Amino acid sequence: MKKSIAIIENHVISVNTVRKKLINELMSNGYDVTVLTTGSEKDLALAAQNGFKVIDVKTSNTNPIDILRYIRNVRTAIKNAKADVCLTFTMRPAIWGNIITRMLKIPTITNITGIGPLAESNSLTYKVARGLYKFVLKKTAKVFFQNKDDREVFLKNGFVTPEVTGLIPGSGVDYDYYAPVEQKRTGKKFVFLFIGRLIKDKGITEYVNAAKILKASFQNLEVQALGPYYSQNLKENTITERDVLQWVEDGTIKYLGASYDVRTFIGKADCIVLPSYREGMSNVLLEAASMQKPCIASDTTGCRDIVDDGVTGFLCKVRDTQDLVEKMKMMIALTNEERDAMGIKAREKVRKFFGKQIVVNAYLDAIQTILDKK
Repeated sequence: MKKSIAIIENHVISVNTVRKKLINELMSNGYDVTVLTTGSEKDLALAAQNGFKVIDVKTSNTNPIDILRYIRNVRTAIKNAKADVCLTFTMRPAIWGNIITRMLKIPTITNITGIGPLAESNSLTYKVARGLYKFVLKKTAKVFFQNKDDREVFLKNGFVTPEVTGLIPGSGVDYDYYAPVEQKRTGKKFVFLFIGRLIKDKGITEYVNAAKILKASFQNLEVQALGPYYSQNLKENTITERDVLQWVEDGTIKYLGASYDVRTFIGKADCIVLPSYREGMSNVLLEAASMQKPCIASDTTGCRDIVDDGVTGFLCKVRDTQDLVEKMKMMIALTNEERDAMGIKAREKVRKFFGKQIVVNAYLDAIQTILDKK
């Protein structure tokens, strides 16, 4: 009889992108996989087209009624799936999912995909999250961290014990899928590209402000942004459609919308920029590096692990528009050959340390270990 795995993911976008290979590998290894998530009808339909069994459990946010509905939906879906093992990704599924699976006595593997301002924020939401983490992960079978810094935060705060933790290289990257493409250089414009959810924690505000400064000095410059609006976040962290429309009308950025397949956009850019405040392990930087593109990123957790300053790109200070401007100027000043050399070294690093199969194998091993104990 097939063993059943339930995956709780915050949004179906991740199911169709960074989690896609893992889910396919689990199914190829004979597991019956059910994904509990939410998203637009179009995105949920795409997951079904990809061959995934998906249940829309809605979202929780901070509204108590929404949270209770979410918990009920997830609990019902897990019971119906008759899950032998549960996998959770991101903060909400990690917290509520582990509470539910503990009640149902289902062994769980949790992936801490990034902690953002969890350790330092004084907002009520993050204070509550800190309190809940001390409880919810006590019985978790395995807790994967994407970087050493996040693991240290959880150990220091007593959220986890060392023996259940493991380190994986983010979500990994399929370097055959994200392969270099030949760039046709017209010499007319230098293109910077930001890719990510449109939230302030990703550094989009600093990126836009840097674009305003640079465009006053560089005429042949195009500053692009690609990524979805994101409402599943604190209001003070949200970028609105009105904000983006204003930036476009001002001529500051070119907004490219959202896309599941970012390869064409990366291929046409000269440099990828991610001035994020903190990452688990940035998928954007991994994908860009895999496609042999130099990157500019913040000197912070989950970014500096990927970008070697002055070698595969440049690191800038966190929340510092002026330093970002200087690093973007440095990138523009390089010759095509120098940028190409950075890109080549970036891909070499990805192939050596961040392959997607490393992550998949870690999950297959952890699941088998759990099932062997049952």
